[in-house]
Amino acid sequence: MKTIIRIKELIVAVALVLVLNLGLDSCIATRDTTKINKVELGMNKSDIQHLLGKPLFKNADETCEQWGYRKVVGEVIDAEEMLFVVTFDNDGKVVAYNSVKEFPPHHHS
Repeated sequence: MKTIIRIKELIVAVALVLVLNLGLDSCIATRDTTKINKVELGMNKSDIQHLLGKPLFKNADETCEQWGYRKVVGEVIDAEEMLFVVTFDNDGKVVAYNSVKEFPPHHHS
């Protein structure tokens, strides 16, 4: 009986990992922080897209544009979802970047 219970627990754990991996395809996993750490002021949009991939969302107004990426901090069980936000000026150059816990105002998917 214990073996059956452990097999069920293992199946549930594997299924959870698979579901999480499918949901993180367009995400940056902070376990690979080398990508985020390569972001620098002055980079252009194509540099960022090449490095981090397609953004989860884009926000823009007359002064700047923001691209947001999902960022998962911690291990699977204790993972916390955050956003890594890159801000570009009107010339398309990175002028700021940071990690936040909530979507910025005016979030558009």
